[in-house]
Amino acid sequence: MLCFSGKIEHQIDDKGRVRIPAKFLAKSAEGASPENKNIIHYCMMACPQGNIAVYLADEMEKKIMELRATPETSDEVTINKRIMLGSIEEVETDSQGRVVIPPHLRAHAQIVKDLVTTGMDNRFEIWAKEVYDRVNGNVTVGTAGRALNWY
Repeated sequence: MLCFSGKIEHQIDDKGRVRIPAKFLAKSAEGASPENKNIIHYCMMACPQGNIAVYLADEMEKKIMELRATPETSDEVTINKRIMLGSIEEVETDSQGRVVIPPHLRAHAQIVKDLVTTGMDNRFEIWAKEVYDRVNGNVTVGTAGRALNWY
């Protein structure tokens, strides 16, 4: 079963590349290119909390199928679908396990240098460290565990 978990602090380089944490690369092997097992395909998507969600292609396909099932019953629904689908970018790792975060996603996530990458089950998230701390800073493992009734 695929489950991304853990939290890693690292940095983006001057060319907009970020190294995918080794433990996430290992779990992503099923998303490797059939022609070259060292290349892994991901889909990145802007998220409402100011971060970037990173999915393997098959997981993103499930998300898109959910969105396709939402009927376009109003201009608002159509606009929301357009914005969400427009934020999705396909990327692939280079030979060193890095991906380039597209400029519009870096801007959305306010990424300059310091990053937090955190596992979120079927995806992982990339955050600017400052945004991660602001959004998640007051929540401890204890408060999160109690809120989710997960111990």
